Amino acid sequence: MKMLTVCMAALALSMGCAGPDVHYDYDARASYQGLRTYDWYAAPTSAKGVGRNPLMDTRVRRAVEAELAARNLRRETSADPDFLVTYYPLFEARKARHGHVGLGLGLGGRGLGMGVGLAAPIGGHPKGQIGSIVLEIQDFKTHTLIWKAVADQVLDDEEAPEDADTSVAQAVRKMLSRFPPPAPRS
Repeated sequence: MKMLTVCMAALALSMGCAGPDVHYDYDARASYQGLRTYDWYAAPTSAKGVGRNPLMDTRVRRAVEAELAARNLRRETSADPDFLVTYYPLFEARKARHGHVGLGLGLGGRGLGMGVGLAAPIGGHPKGQIGSIVLEIQDFKTHTLIWKAVADQVLDDEEAPEDADTSVAQAVRKMLSRFPPPAPRS
């Protein structure tokens, strides 16, 4: 019984600590060394969802500014910055998440296993929409996209404000952990 408790605790911990899925892309030929200052630019007109929830938009912008400041990058509004940042959400219909639990036990050369599928969605029935955070960075001089990251399914209007602050900050931290990207290998 003690082993079952330990296994279930490890499973719950691993599921809760995974964080959002983050995907990156960047121009490997761009120079990232001289980037010290930034400013915001308007999201592309094709981006749907910007302004949908002004509180969430503000939450994301604050998280981005805090992470960039932590990397000694400062916002420049009175002169030309080194790079431009934009954020926009991508929303999709909420999907049902189904869970599966498995248990295995072995003794000597023999083993016993059991698995159970949960029929009901975890966290209730799906409703509404959930959004992903898209961050794009452009070179100021050339106005070309040099870096992009997407954090999947982070923007949840049904989340409590304190929880949303935490999940957005965690997602933005994970996204910007790879900016600037590593220098190319020689």
